Amino acid sequence: MGEGFLERVRAAGCLRDLPLAQSMVDLDVASRPDEHLIERLLNTATTRVMLVNHGLIAVARDVASSAPAALACADDPAAPRPDACAPAAPLAPAWLDAHAARQLATCPGTLAVYLGRDAAGADPMSYIALDITRTAAHPAGGMGADLDLGGEPACDAEWVLQRYDWVELRSFAPCAGARDVGLATSAVAVCAWHASQRFCPACGSAVRPIWSGWAQRCTNPDDVDRMLFPRIEPAVITAIVDDDDRLLLQHNRAWRPGFFSVSAGFVEAGESLERAVRREAAEEVGVAIDEVVYLGSQPWPFPASIMLGFCAHAVSSAVQVDHDEVESARWFTRDELADAVASGAIEPPGRASIARHMIEWWLGAPLS
Repeated sequence: MGEGFLERVRAAGCLRDLPLAQSMVDLDVASRPDEHLIERLLNTATTRVMLVNHGLIAVARDVASSAPAALACADDPAAPRPDACAPAAPLAPAWLDAHAARQLATCPGTLAVYLGRDAAGADPMSYIALDITRTAAHPAGGMGADLDLGGEPACDAEWVLQRYDWVELRSFAPCAGARDVGLATSAVAVCAWHASQRFCPACGSAVRPIWSGWAQRCTNPDDVDRMLFPRIEPAVITAIVDDDDRLLLQHNRAWRPGFFSVSAGFVEAGESLERAVRREAAEEVGVAIDEVVYLGSQPWPFPASIMLGFCAHAVSSAVQVDHDEVESARWFTRDELADAVASGAIEPPGRASIARHMIEWWLGAPLS
């Protein structure tokens, strides 16, 4: 093991304030089974409602100054590099008023998810997400009674799509407050699960949401006792350092040119986290690992991961990339990395990712 590796890691401490790990409200799990909870909260003045559509968060048009297309690719290494990926002003969800929220909640295809409550103030605030992905895809287009009174069509989500800008979570997170990021992360994660699991994995029958959006029940009369819950896919992500305290960064074949990040991969069935760290390093860059130290974690709902961060010591500095997934890899000193990022020679991970924070944790300073 490299001299002083553990001491250096312990001195640096764990990762803190990761963008998608900022849950600040009480999840209020005990209230979820109440089948009337959503209806009751939508008729309560202290309830706030955010909108989700295909994993995007609705924000006010006068707040998001950059085009949604640019915002959406801010932290996707496979997408073309955007010219502008951050708004000029802080982002916040476009909280829907109670009347519009109740209208949308009754539309076929709308999914309501209870996100929890904030009891810090005098009047506890409750939060709900409405996913209009399926509603917007099949708008009713009818003339509701409210339209004659100057309102919106009773079951048509098209007006919602036109009224707001829609921002991807990876771009929303670095630009919004901690409470809103935590709420949006839960909303996107749960809504993505419902979108991907529409049938019972045991019998193939359709499922329906229960527990205020946090569970599903099979509709098969012979299988009504089967409850389904969101599944999380664990992935390890590792800052590999050598005896000279250099950091190993790699460029994967699927990424846009110039994008470099740390080693990462999914945990295999029956595998420990530490073994996954060592296997991924050996497979991708041919580096043997001895010591592995946990740094921190954050959700990554794209669509259902949690990223478990580690720092690991390389037994040697010899690198042999697999040329299948990884195209190139190289060691960086702190000065070399800072210069490469400043000159544009390499592009680091986006600000919402744990990878970015792991690199800055090793560097000891924010990246420019």
